[in-house]
This record gives sequence, C-alpha cells and structure tokens, in this order.
Amino acid sequence: MKNDKLLYRKLFLVSIFLLLLNDLYLKEQFHNFLTGKLSDFVGLFAFSYFFSVLFKKNIKLIYFLTGILFIFWKSSSSQFVIDYLHNFGIGFDRIVDYSDLFALLVLPLGYRYRIQNSIGIEKMRFLPKPIIIGICSFAFIATSLQKEFGELNLKSDYTINAGIPKDSILKLIRVNPITKTKYHTNLEFPNKRSYVRISLLISKLENDSTKIELDSILSFTTTGTIFSGVSKKNIDYLKNLRVEDYEKEFIEQKIKRNKIK
Repeated sequence: MKNDKLLYRKLFLVSIFLLLLNDLYLKEQFHNFLTGKLSDFVGLFAFSYFFSVLFKKNIKLIYFLTGILFIFWKSSSSQFVIDYLHNFGIGFDRIVDYSDLFALLVLPLGYRYRIQNSIGIEKMRFLPKPIIIGICSFAFIATSLQKEFGELNLKSDYTINAGIPKDSILKLIRVNPITKTKYHTNLEFPNKRSYVRISLLISKLENDSTKIELDSILSFTTTGTIFSGVSKKNIDYLKNLRVEDYEKEFIEQKIKRNKIK
C-alpha cells in the first residue's frame, strides 16, 4: 500500500480526533480519571502509528522507541529535560503518574493494526496529506503544553430564580452533576488561556421555575504556549479577581448569553 494512503486509515484518524477532543474540550469540562488517561492511550496509538508511517522502514523500532520515550517522559528522570526546555522558553510539561504506564498496553495492539494489510483505503479530497500531518503535529504538541492548576476557593451568595424548568437550565449552562442539586461548570477566559471551575446549586421551584445559586469559585487551569510556557500575568489576573468579578462573569457567560430570565 502507498504510504500516503496509510494516513487515511479510519482508526488512526479517530484516534487523532479523540486526542484533540479530549485535550481541547473533555478535560476542561469533566477533568476526571477517564479524561486524564484517554490522552495517554489514544496519544500513544496515534503517535507511534504516525511516525511508523513517516519512517516505514523502521516500524518495529518506532514502536519500541515510543514505549521507551513514554516511560522516560512519565518518570521524574525527565525533569531535567523539561527544565532545559523551559530555559529556552519552550513550555512543555507533564505530570509524573506511574499509573499512566498502563497505556503502554496499546502499543502491541497498535503495532498489529499498523502491519495489517488494509485494502480499499480512499483519500479524502477535502483532507490532503499536508493537512493531516499539520493536524497530527498540533495534536501531539497540544497534549504536552505546560499547564498550571491553582485553587481559588471563593464563596459566593449570588442567587437567581429563573422562570425556566431545571432540565432546560442544565442543558443551557452545560453542567457536570456532582449530586442531585450540586453541579460544576466552567467560566472561560480565552484571552488569558484559562478556565475557572465553579460550583452551582440548582433546584426546582414551583411553576416550572428554577433556583440557581453560584456556590463557590473553585479553581483555575491556565495553559501555556509552546515558546513561552504559562504566563504568570494570566495566573495573577485570575488570583486577583474578586468574588464580585467572578459573579459578573457568571452572569455574562451563563445567564445573559443563554437568555435565562
């Protein structure tokens, strides 16, 4: 099979899609064990496959080196590399968690998939090879961009009674349930490359109305860029906001934008 056609195999394209979806959306929305591990599994599958296509004469070596590199990257031994990159303004980072090494199980499965003969793969005219390579490169880089997490733990007493059923409110605000009445959602600060996790109490009232309480401003996550890392100014900005400022953002992003009255 021609090498350029290998980039159009369905499972590979799905893995790239999942990697981007997880890192750019699911992690921010749910931030749980599953989203934390998903990037490791699909990232290893896509990374090893991608480079084995680029270097088709060294397939076994690519898969072997991918496993060794992943073990090194996920260990504390790689900290000197990260520190070295930071000295040059390259903002890569990772969390040392040895449970991530379970993702190595995907490599032998990925290798079997790579060496299978697939017949009838068709190129997508709207997705030429250079575009796929660019998307893959972005996906691999985005996974390792430096991020900083911080606690805010601010209490709020903002409350609004909305004349909309609770089920509709949950869909409009896009929340993650914690209990029957407690929910988490995010406030977005794109100019600061950040999002802030908040806690809401949402309960049914009579006549299909709903009580919404902004309970707490919990934490923030700020993402760096490739060449500058995480901006201290962006972090300081979030830390210096008052409860009233976050309440205004909540009203603007969740209440007014969704036309909740």
